[in-house]
Amino acid sequence: MQSGLGRSEAEALATHARLAILDLFPGCEETFEIIYAPRFRRLVEEFTRPVPADRRGVVIPFPPPQS
Repeated sequence: MQSGLGRSEAEALATHARLAILDLFPGCEETFEIIYAPRFRRLVEEFTRPVPADRRGVVIPFPPPQS
């Protein structure tokens, strides 16, 4: 929260955290999506640097859980 990450960097960090968490707790994708994904999204929204209007792209959502 204090590093001044850009949005794409923060999203990549959240994606890597998701992968690490699911490696530690296999089969808990739904739990992650219910509890942690919204928190990561809020942190990314709240604490990333704003992107200039001319450099905005498409925000890639977290991948859906796989069965």
